[in-house]
Amino acid sequence: MMKRTVAVLLAACMLLCALTGCGSENTQPSIGYDAKTRTVSVEGADDYAAISLPDEIGDARVLEVRDDEFYLSAYLVMLRRDGLDEQAELPGMIDRTKKSLRFLRQYLRENAGAAYPAARAELPVVIRIDNLYGYEADEEQITLEYNEIGTHREFLYLLALMNSNAVGWEHLGYAWYVGTCIDPYTEVIDKWPIVPELPYYAQCIAGGVDPENVTAADYRTVYDACARVCFEKGLTHWGSYCESLPVTEEPDFSRMKDKEPGDTLLTAFTAASFLAWLDEAHGFEQLSLFCFGQKTFEEAFGMNFSVAYKNWRMWIIQTYPAS
Repeated sequence: MMKRTVAVLLAACMLLCALTGCGSENTQPSIGYDAKTRTVSVEGADDYAAISLPDEIGDARVLEVRDDEFYLSAYLVMLRRDGLDEQAELPGMIDRTKKSLRFLRQYLRENAGAAYPAARAELPVVIRIDNLYGYEADEEQITLEYNEIGTHREFLYLLALMNSNAVGWEHLGYAWYVGTCIDPYTEVIDKWPIVPELPYYAQCIAGGVDPENVTAADYRTVYDACARVCFEKGLTHWGSYCESLPVTEEPDFSRMKDKEPGDTLLTAFTAASFLAWLDEAHGFEQLSLFCFGQKTFEEAFGMNFSVAYKNWRMWIIQTYPAS
């Protein structure tokens, strides 16, 4: 009799959980609108891509999202200047933000080994999409600020994890490589067209990139192709500073002291290509130990920078045809 009673109780509990969703991450979000502050608030969802924002979103000034992993505040008035379609774009953006942060934390935890910055990576993240650009980290939170959807949220997050006093080529390369080539939820995935006007378009096509269906994995080829053109034409600023302007010539991302060899040789894109090559040859933990400042280049890769750079350059030239 006791066993039957316990079985009935267990069955009842399971039915209750099925009806209420207990133990499930598929929580129903709370969505509201404050007419006084013209703020749409969203809280508590696992699948943000499926939410429907209220009609008042068209009149709102601010979107606030409170999640257990991040807080996001977007100044909608500014975003509308770039043609933002709130109903169509915002749910997906919020969903990618959650999934990207989860992915990056898990990937680093599983692959960076001793380089994993646990204390910092587990901090809550505050994201402000307004008129500023940058990142900051303290003992309580990581703050990311950028001024449009698709402006490399994951890129800033990775730089914040590294806490570098001055950003050099290795930090930029790591952020671009991990944040776009490895993170499948990268914000640039739909924002960066591969078009014939690009000086490295031919190399991208030869490398197998489909301009109509660019995936995160394709950005590795994009960086390799860009490096190939840099070797052929030099760092002449034929594109953005990320593409062809040396890191130390751009004040936003310049190493202010303790220059390492390569600062005047590598752009952000070519650094990403170089670091991807180092990852394949030596593993992600060694790459992370170097980029997070826990090992010197030689300690991490068993050779000095000049030798590694020469070998990588030779591989790029052999792999990608000249234009």
